[in-house]
Amino acid sequence: MSRKSGYQQKTAAMNGRILIVVLLGLLSTHCTDTSHDFSYQSENLTLTGFEVEDSLRKTTLQDIPEKTPKNDLVLTEGNDITKKLWKAALADVESNIVETPQGRYFGAGKEFGLLVYTRDISFSGVLALNELYPQEMFSSLKVTRDVRLALGLKVSKGYVVPAIKGNWQEEDISEPEFIREHKTNSYTRRTDDVIWLWAARDLFEKNPALADWDWLYDKGSQSFETLYWPFYDTSDGLFRGQSSFIDIHYTDNKATGYPQDFSVADCVLIKALSTNCLYYQGMLSMAAASERLGKSDDKVLWQERAEKLKQAILSQLDLGNGTFSYFKDKTGNLQPRRDALGSALLVLSGIVEGEDAKKCLAGYPESWAGIPILYPFFPWKTFYHNNTAWPFVDTFYLWAKGIAYGKDYTGYNAALLARTCFDGQTFRELVNFKTREPYRSASQLWTASSFLNVCLRKPLAMKQER
Repeated sequence: MSRKSGYQQKTAAMNGRILIVVLLGLLSTHCTDTSHDFSYQSENLTLTGFEVEDSLRKTTLQDIPEKTPKNDLVLTEGNDITKKLWKAALADVESNIVETPQGRYFGAGKEFGLLVYTRDISFSGVLALNELYPQEMFSSLKVTRDVRLALGLKVSKGYVVPAIKGNWQEEDISEPEFIREHKTNSYTRRTDDVIWLWAARDLFEKNPALADWDWLYDKGSQSFETLYWPFYDTSDGLFRGQSSFIDIHYTDNKATGYPQDFSVADCVLIKALSTNCLYYQGMLSMAAASERLGKSDDKVLWQERAEKLKQAILSQLDLGNGTFSYFKDKTGNLQPRRDALGSALLVLSGIVEGEDAKKCLAGYPESWAGIPILYPFFPWKTFYHNNTAWPFVDTFYLWAKGIAYGKDYTGYNAALLARTCFDGQTFRELVNFKTREPYRSASQLWTASSFLNVCLRKPLAMKQER
């Protein structure tokens, strides 16, 4: 099936063949570096036009597989390895497009099949796919709303959280059985669902001809009523729910990203920095939709709600030195850890600006293997959402740092992403910080989208190849 990207549509409208990508708003990093080549040099990580080398291996241009995506936008600037990885990233994205009776949407990666992951789709959209694959993004977001709103708070056995006063329906089946039947998890494992509203607003603002603000307003209203407001705590103005993308404990074993004495309920009774930033973006999206639909009273209401949430984040999650806690637990104690994604979202959402944005990121560690998703890590040796770096989180963090400091970190960012491509595989899911080895699912949607994001942030010139 042929498809046109957002860039192709714009190029045709301009009656030209060359398009200089200049992204505004959130994509502006205020960088001063005008170089068109991604290059990076440190003691343990190097990226040149012909190879990427770290302390584990060297991967040359010839080692990276040649891929031919259907999206025919090619870079006309950048070095040889950048151009090849750009094509590989587009092809990885396209390899995740799945067709089902429920609709056409992006899967998360090779290992995840037909499962519907709202967070992976939405973060990938904000990173790059809203610009490059707008039709597929809209179709994907529609699928997420159809699936999630049809289920509501229907969950598998053991995933009801009584302290959350919602319309829970517990099915007498296990979570794996629930996934096989519904192609997604119980909502208790997806309490960062609100991310789709940011992705939808960003998609519509970048593609006005595609925009359906009535749909966003309607589905957003339903989502808040059914799924989101039950998690709101009036006592401190924050939303309960997991830290975004950090899996909560299972009923029969403990996940890695939360205290090991937590229960399933404890994991979703927290007030997470990252997820509350996403709620803030969701409220801004509802305000934007209200404005475009001429609902002036609703616009004011959602703006007031967003401002109230912003102030709650600033007052309730500050560790006292301008940095922010990973989460506040159900007893009101701040977790003495920071998280890279939450810190980045504070900056990207504009909740902190100027010197406060610098303070928010100050002292967060960086390495040749990536940005630790938690700082410090939990003391246990197990890993996945602990003792790891995730390349998509690296990208959000370095994007935010570029905004906060007015500098260009795209070379470092590109090198971190490029090092996940080796042995004929491209753009792996995460990095084990114990071994510094990239591993798990290849052709991961949000890792590939991250490389595209770095190219867009530069920005690099491109044209249609065919």
